Amino acid sequence: MHVSTSNLIFSKKFLPTTIAIKHEKNLKCQTFHSVSSVLPGFGLTNASARGQNTDEITGFFRILVPERLPKSTKMADTATPLRPARASKQSGKDSASGLLMSVIRTLSASENNEQRDREKARLEKEYRKSDQRLDQLITRHDQSLKDVMQIFGDVSGRLADSRKRIRTIKENLAACKRLLHCKRDELKERWLEGVEHKHVMLLLEQIDEVRDVGERVGGYINKKHYLHATQLLVTSLNRLRTDLKMVEALKEVNSDLHARKEKLHDTLIEELHRHLYQRWTKEVLSLRRQGSGRDSSHTLTRAGSDRASLGTGKADKARKNLFEMMAPTNKVKGLGEGETIQEDVSGSDPEANAQHFMAILVECLALLGKLPEAVETIKRRMQKELGVIIQRTTQQIVEYHPPAPPDDPPISGHAYLKADSRDAKLLQELLQVVFEQFRLVVAAHQSVLGSMRSSADKHGIEVHLYSMPDVWSKVQAAMQVLLSEYLDLSQLGNSQQQAPAAFTEAATDISSFFTKKRTPRSKNYSLFKFEASYHAMTMNSYLMEQAAEQGGIDGIDATDGNAASTGNSKSKSVNEKTLVCSPSPHNITAVFNPLLSFIREIEDALGCSPGTHCTLYVFITDYIKDAFLAQLHVETAGRLEQATKALDQWRTCKDPQVLKALKISRPLLQSSISVWQSIEELRWLLGALPLYADHFVSMMCNTLMNYRETCQAAYRGITQPDSEDKRIISATWAKDEDISRFLRDLPNWRALQAGVTSECAIEGEENPEEVGERNRKEAEILTGNLGDQLIPQHEILADPAQLRTLAHLQESLEWFGTCIVKFATSLPVKSSSSGILVSGEVPPVSDASVQTLTSLAKDFEELAHTCLLVLHLEVRLHCFFYLLPVARGGGFATGLDSQEPDGEVLKLIKDLATIDEALTNTLHPRKCKYIFEGLGPLIANILMTSVVHIRRINENGIKKMCRNIFSIQQQLTNITMTRELALDQARQYYEMLYHTPEEILNAIMNRGKQFAELEYINALQLLHRSSPGTSQEVLHSHLQRLSEILGDIGVTV
Repeated sequence: MHVSTSNLIFSKKFLPTTIAIKHEKNLKCQTFHSVSSVLPGFGLTNASARGQNTDEITGFFRILVPERLPKSTKMADTATPLRPARASKQSGKDSASGLLMSVIRTLSASENNEQRDREKARLEKEYRKSDQRLDQLITRHDQSLKDVMQIFGDVSGRLADSRKRIRTIKENLAACKRLLHCKRDELKERWLEGVEHKHVMLLLEQIDEVRDVGERVGGYINKKHYLHATQLLVTSLNRLRTDLKMVEALKEVNSDLHARKEKLHDTLIEELHRHLYQRWTKEVLSLRRQGSGRDSSHTLTRAGSDRASLGTGKADKARKNLFEMMAPTNKVKGLGEGETIQEDVSGSDPEANAQHFMAILVECLALLGKLPEAVETIKRRMQKELGVIIQRTTQQIVEYHPPAPPDDPPISGHAYLKADSRDAKLLQELLQVVFEQFRLVVAAHQSVLGSMRSSADKHGIEVHLYSMPDVWSKVQAAMQVLLSEYLDLSQLGNSQQQAPAAFTEAATDISSFFTKKRTPRSKNYSLFKFEASYHAMTMNSYLMEQAAEQGGIDGIDATDGNAASTGNSKSKSVNEKTLVCSPSPHNITAVFNPLLSFIREIEDALGCSPGTHCTLYVFITDYIKDAFLAQLHVETAGRLEQATKALDQWRTCKDPQVLKALKISRPLLQSSISVWQSIEELRWLLGALPLYADHFVSMMCNTLMNYRETCQAAYRGITQPDSEDKRIISATWAKDEDISRFLRDLPNWRALQAGVTSECAIEGEENPEEVGERNRKEAEILTGNLGDQLIPQHEILADPAQLRTLAHLQESLEWFGTCIVKFATSLPVKSSSSGILVSGEVPPVSDASVQTLTSLAKDFEELAHTCLLVLHLEVRLHCFFYLLPVARGGGFATGLDSQEPDGEVLKLIKDLATIDEALTNTLHPRKCKYIFEGLGPLIANILMTSVVHIRRINENGIKKMCRNIFSIQQQLTNITMTRELALDQARQYYEMLYHTPEEILNAIMNRGKQFAELEYINALQLLHRSSPGTSQEVLHSHLQRLSEILGDIGVTV
C-alpha cells in the first residue's frame, strides 16, 4: 500500500503517459460494470446470453477510449514527457456517465437485433483503434518509464535515510532535556549572576558617558549642532533622574548639566530670534548694498566708495535663502508624517538651510520641555524686535547715503516731498527695505509655527501658539510707530490748534479767507489735543512697552552693533532717534502708495473680506482725514490769503529761476503763480494720494472759484471807481456784449488769436495796406461814436500804473487759464477709464469735476480777454481825449508861425510813450501790436474829421497841424516800428488846404479822387469859413461842381 501511494504521487508529477493509460483502463472498467448492470433490462440475464453478447459488451468499452486517445497520442509524440493538464475526478465521472447514458439510450432505442449489431460493430471498431493507439504509446515511452522508476527509487531511498536521522536527533534532544532538568537550580544561579554583571557594566558605561557629557555638549553647541547637544543632554539628565539617581558622585555632574540646560535654552531662544529677525535683515541689506536685491533701483550704495561687494558664494547663498523664505509654499524639511528631524553633523554650515535649522531649534526646545516658554518669549519680544529692525535699517541707510549739500536749496518752496527729492527717495527706500524684511520675518514665523505644531504633536506638549494674524498685528503696530515718527504726530496738535473745524470736509468753502477781516487776537489756551487719539495712544503704549522691557531686551540689543544700547543711551535713542529725513505731516505723500501696496498684502494674508480693512489702513486713512487734509486746507487757505494780499499790492514775480521753471518770459502776478503752485501741488497729490483724488479736485475747484472772485474784484477795483456817476468808457464798452462781440469779430482780433497758436505772424512782415484795411473799420466806428463830444478825464484811465496793472492781470490770467485748460484736459475721467491704476499715476476723476475746471479756466481766459480789450480801447480813448480839444481850441488862423506842436499833441505823444513803456515790459509783443497797431488810421481819422470844428485856418495853422501830424507819426513809428501811411494821408489832406477851392476841384479832375466826398466837403467849407466876405452862392457852386465831378446826384449841405 505504501509503495502504491508513492507510485501514485510520483506518477502525478512525472508520468503523464501512465496517467493517460490508467485513466483509459479505469474508464473501460467503469463502463463495463455500468453496462453489465443494465443488460438484464435487455433480456441478457442468463449465462448463455452473457456469453453470446460478450463481444457486444467489449465493444461498448471500445467506444469510450477513442474519445480520450487523441490527447494522449499528442502528448506521446513529444520526446520529453510533459505534464498533462490536471483533470478532476468529477469531470471523469461525468464523462463516463455521459458515455454510459449514450450507450443505454442507443440500446433502449433499438427495436431489433440488427440495430444492436450495427452499434456493436461500431463500438468494436473504435475499441480496436483505441487498443492500437494504446500499444503504440506504451512502446514509444518504454524507456522513459524505466528511467522514471529508477529515479523514483533513488529518491525513496534518500527519504528513508532522512527519516532515520531525524528520529535519532529527537531521541538525543529528549536525553539532553532530561539531563538539564537535573541541573536547573545551578543554571538559574549562573544566569542571574550574568544579568547582574551585565547591568553593572551598563551602569559603569553610563557613568563614563555622563561624566563626559558636558564637554560633548559644549562641543556640539560650539559647532551649532544643537539637536545632538539637546538629545545628549536630555538623555543624560533622564539617566541621572532614573538609573543613576542614587549615585552620589554624580551630583556635581547633575548640577552642571542642569546649568548647561538653562544656558542651552537661552542659546536656543537667541538663535531662534536671530534667525527670525536679524539674519534676514542683514542679508537683505547686504544684497541691496551690492545691487542684487529684488528692486535694483533702491539699492544702498555708499557715495564715493569703491568697496567691493560680498563674496560670490556668500551672496549666492544669501540670495538662495531669501528666495526660499519668500517662496509661497514654505514647508519645513523633515516634518512629514512619521518623519523625524535629522541633523547632519558632517556639514560645514549647519545654518545653510534656514528653515531646517529653525525646525531643529524648535525641536530642541520641545525636547527640553521649554516650548511653551519659548512661545511666550517670542510673543513678548516680537514688537521690540520689529522696532530694532526699523532702527537698524535706518542706521544702514543713513550710513550709506551722505547728507544733502546745504547750498542746494529747492527752487520753489514746496512743502511736499517730490518723487525725485532726496528725502522722498530715502524715505521710500527705508519703507521698501523694511517691507522686504517684514515679509521675511512673517515667512520665518510661518515656518516656525509649522515646526512648533509638529513638535508639540510629536511630543504631546500642550502649548498655546500665537497665530499669523498676531504676527501681522505686530507688524502693523511697528509700522504705525514708524509712521508716527516721520509724520510728526507729536507736533501735529500744535499746528492743528489753528485749524478751523470747517476744513474737515472736502467741499469746504474757503471764500472766507479772501474777505477782509480784522486780525484775531492770539489765544493763550489750546482748543484741543491729540493725547487721547488712537495715534497718540499707539505711540505711548509702544514707549511704555520699551521702558518695561528694558532689562530683558538689553541683552538682545547687545548682540547687534546697530541696535540701541542700554541705560542712558537707550533713553537717548527714544528721545533722539536717527531718521532718514525730517519729520513732517507731508511725508505721507511720499509713502502712501508703497504703504497701500503693503496693506493689500497684509489684507490678502489676513483674508479680509471686501469692505473690511486692517488696522494699518485705518490708521493711515484716519491720519489723512483727521490730520493731513485739515492741515492741507489751512496751508492752502493761508497761501491763498497771501496771494490775495499780493494781489492787493499788485506784486509781480520777476525771479528768473521761477520764470524759467514755469517756462514763461514775462513777469506775472505773484498771486497767480502762488495759486498755480497750489494747484500743481494738489495735482501732484492726485497721484500721491489716489484714494482722495475727488477731494483734491474739489479743493482745486473751490480754490479757483475764490481766486476768480478775487481777480474779478481786483479788475472792478481798477475799472469801476467808487463814485456811481463816474464810469470808465473802455470798461463799459468791453463789458457790453454787443460791442465786445463786434470787437472780437474785427480782423485785428482774429489776427491776434491766430498769433496765439502761430508765432509766425509776429515774426513775418505784413503788407501796410493790409494792416490799414484791417484797422480802418474799427477807426471809423470809434470816430463815429466819440468824435462829436469831448471825453471827461475821469472816464479814462489816465494813470499808466493802472494800465500796467491791467496788463499784468491780463498776462497772468491768460497764462493761468491756459494752464488750467491743459491740466483739465490731461485728467483721466472715470467714464473712459480702463479701471487699471498704476501706482503714482493720476487716478480718474468724475466728468463733472473736469467740466467744472474747464469752465473756470474759460472764466479766467474771458477775464484776460476783457482786460486786453480794455487796454485796446483805453489807448484809443486817450487819443480822442487829447486830440478832440486840439481842433476846438482854435489858434489855426494866427499871424505867428509857431515851431512847436500843439500842447495837447505833446501830451498825447508823452502819454503814448509812457503807455508803450508800461506795456512793452508786461505784455507779449503780439498783444502790444494789437493795442498800438490801429492808432495811425484812428488818429488820422480823428484829425481829418476835426476839420468841421476848426473855425478858420491859414497857412500858419496848416503848418501847425502838419507839424502835429508829423510828431504823432514819428512817435507811432517808434512804437510800432512801421511807418503810419494813414498819417501821411492826413498830412496830405491838410496840405490840400494850401490850395483854393478851384485848384482842389481841378486836382480832383486831373489826379482823381484821393479822399472821401465828405472830407472834400469839409475842406471846402473850412476854406469858405477862412475867407471872410465870400458868399454862400460860391460855396454852393463849389459843392455842386464837386458833386458833378464825383458823380453824385444830390448833396445835402
